Amino acid sequence: MRLGFIRTVLREDLSKKGAEPPDGIQDDALGEWSASAMSLITRVLILASEALITLQCGCSHPRYYADAEYSLATHDHFAAQGHVAVYYPGEIALAFPGYVVGIETSDRSALLHGGDLVVDDLHEFGRTLVRLTSGLREGAPRTESFASAEINRLPFISQVLRYTGRPQGAGNCAVYSLYQAAWPPLMEFCDGRKRPQIDDLSTYRSAFSDSWSAIDALKEALSEDAATGNYTHLIVAMMGWRTPQEEAIRNFNSLVRSTQLAAKGEFRPLFVGITWAGPWAGRWFDPLMEALSYPSMADLADSLGLTWLGVLTEEAVIPLAGRLSVNFVTHSFGARAASMAICIGPAIRRDASDARAPANGSIDRLIGFEAAFSLQRFKDEPLVFWYEDITFPRSCGRAKSVVLTTTAHDTATKFIVWADLAGNYRHFKSFCRTNAGTVVSCASVDETGAIQNEYDASMKVLYLDATKLIRFRAPGTDGGAHSDIFRPPTGRLIWDLISKPPNAAHAAAEGR
Repeated sequence: MRLGFIRTVLREDLSKKGAEPPDGIQDDALGEWSASAMSLITRVLILASEALITLQCGCSHPRYYADAEYSLATHDHFAAQGHVAVYYPGEIALAFPGYVVGIETSDRSALLHGGDLVVDDLHEFGRTLVRLTSGLREGAPRTESFASAEINRLPFISQVLRYTGRPQGAGNCAVYSLYQAAWPPLMEFCDGRKRPQIDDLSTYRSAFSDSWSAIDALKEALSEDAATGNYTHLIVAMMGWRTPQEEAIRNFNSLVRSTQLAAKGEFRPLFVGITWAGPWAGRWFDPLMEALSYPSMADLADSLGLTWLGVLTEEAVIPLAGRLSVNFVTHSFGARAASMAICIGPAIRRDASDARAPANGSIDRLIGFEAAFSLQRFKDEPLVFWYEDITFPRSCGRAKSVVLTTTAHDTATKFIVWADLAGNYRHFKSFCRTNAGTVVSCASVDETGAIQNEYDASMKVLYLDATKLIRFRAPGTDGGAHSDIFRPPTGRLIWDLISKPPNAAHAAAEGR
């Protein structure tokens, strides 16, 4: 019945545009629909689910931060999963010292004043960058199409939260938070300093431009922490799509715990976890329906790298590379966003007069578990897949080493048949066979997290067959073993990688 409803809505939408929908659409042919049809289905299901949730909950009682949520248009069920940490400062929290940066999306009309958004043209890096930067800059005209609503959403930083790792969340505070109320905050502001200063939430429309002050506040805090000499590594972590903030923070705790167990006291991270919420942030729909939303999610992940994750990397992370070993530990679409942030960098600027030069420096490693982007991005040649038509300059010159995993037990990336994702096991042998010795070296990992084969450390990309390691289904997740990256053997692999200096041959590669 659900598929029949979708087909009916699709036909009606196409008929309004004077187009004839294809005849004989079968359930097993859904993967062949066009990108516009996929976006339409995404919007239909989101709207239907939101309506159902509203009817079920009878939302007559406002939440504590309701004024802020309605001002930012982050009040619906799925959007609220992107900022639950501000409601539970001691419960949904890092179990060790560190920071969580919450990036959310909302309609640009709720975020912008005129002149707030300045976007560079990055056409030299592929056709997809032209499309993405144009969408960021101009949005889309209001039409009856559901697809245009996705383009009119912009990412913004809603919170930068600091954690002490002490019992009961003692000392946890907000470096920056848009979730402010007339009552005492559920999470106190660090040093009693409210950032940003919001006079009237009912007229507040500066969330996008205020995100620059969130970057400045985080940069200042990280620089002060790095200067103490208490840390061995700067770790930036980011999970994939459909990982709400509560789950992402739980995963951060697992990753750091397992790595510390392997390091036996030698791993003291200065940690920054990035959380983000996209449509269908909960686990409500079957894998086929999720696969159909790939274009929207791929664009969102890429756009995060071109906006605030890229700015954070450029302005707050890379400048610390001279003090600490800098590593990104990412998963699925989080690896996609991080690769854009590192390899391309931000497309947004503070204002039109900001002649920003790329930061000097590079990160040591980008580790991407079950990465949801194509390895073809590291090759300087035309690409076949539209959503992968991006070329990383100098095979991602700002990362000294890139480590990606794949496993035969991952069914999440297996569904995406129209893009050659690194996490899709089908591409492992063919890519290694045709590209070994150029940009990639291939090896495998055993069940303990140890790399089994010798590999060429001079290659930019280490591509690992982790079938023996990543093989269990994590509770509450879909996609087979796609999310099996949090057990102690994974910590051994991470520690084995970050405890060694990256390939010196790439150490001098800097900039775009």
